[in-house]
Amino acid sequence: MTFSSTAFAETRVPYWIIQNLRWWANDKIPTAQIESSLLWIGVREKIKMTLVDGPSQIPDVIKRDTKKWNLGELSDAEFFNKIKSGLKDGSIKISSKSKFNINDYKEHEFSGHSPLFRTFAYKKDFITVNGEKTPRDIQFELRSNQTEMYKRLMVNEKDAIVIVPIFTKSAYDEPGFYTYYRGECDTKCLTKQIKYTAPHGYSSSSNAIKVLNLLGYHTNTDVAVDSNPKILSKYKKVIVLHNEYVTQAEFDAITSHPRVLYLYPNALYAKVSANYQTDTITLVRGHHYPTSTVGNGFDWKFDNSKLEYDTTCKNWSFTKVKNGKMLNCYPEHIIFSDAELLKAIKDY
Repeated sequence: MTFSSTAFAETRVPYWIIQNLRWWANDKIPTAQIESSLLWIGVREKIKMTLVDGPSQIPDVIKRDTKKWNLGELSDAEFFNKIKSGLKDGSIKISSKSKFNINDYKEHEFSGHSPLFRTFAYKKDFITVNGEKTPRDIQFELRSNQTEMYKRLMVNEKDAIVIVPIFTKSAYDEPGFYTYYRGECDTKCLTKQIKYTAPHGYSSSSNAIKVLNLLGYHTNTDVAVDSNPKILSKYKKVIVLHNEYVTQAEFDAITSHPRVLYLYPNALYAKVSANYQTDTITLVRGHHYPTSTVGNGFDWKFDNSKLEYDTTCKNWSFTKVKNGKMLNCYPEHIIFSDAELLKAIKDY
């Protein structure tokens, strides 16, 4: 789905907006937390939005449509056109007290970072590390001069689903699982709050999520797969990212699908349980827990975790497994610049 404004004719909806609306549909975040998403769309579309003194007002039909879209019953184009229509006709009213600041979304571009996509970071996402400002979250947009290339790489969103590793993102948050592994915390750190809205980062395939979203792949989280494992059967192809921590239901759904592309090594490595009443995950088995002799928590014969340390992917290739193919390296640093890899993902 592309915006219609001239300046952003090549811009698809960013993943962070999709993510926020998805969690709002599932009642995991309050309405106030999606104000920035709606305002971003309004500003980009140059819509004169209706502001109100009190809380934002969003019609029930928009919430119902958001739930339908989240379940795959509405396409991205259908859904976001409804959002834009609501902003234009004033049925969606935004609080004038919203903390949205357009200056936070000023862009710092990284020229030459990728020949395929424009890469940049928002001002609000820069943090200071060792005295230097560095972006914690990189954004991607389509380039207007790569139209022919995109025709080679784009897919129909109904053909493939990408499983976003939110359980893994949550497990890596400190203090947490890795604090326990280092011996700096007891087993209380093996239960972690599910991080619904924080940036994904390197450990949970942030670049792949955004790039594949731009190329038309439907994305949904492992929370959705765990809650409704049959969702995968709607798609011809399933793409697994660095889904290191998964539930038994998710593991069974992925390994029983006939056409899976395991794009990141170390997927399906540790078993967790999820409690949606408390919005937590708990490590059950794997990663040398509950005993040091336990490696893969599912005793999965196709475990390829030893390959995750090849992050250059200079000689990437796919190998066949029972229900699909596996990449032999960790592609986070090349997924946004290697057209042949993206073409191989599409063609599988």
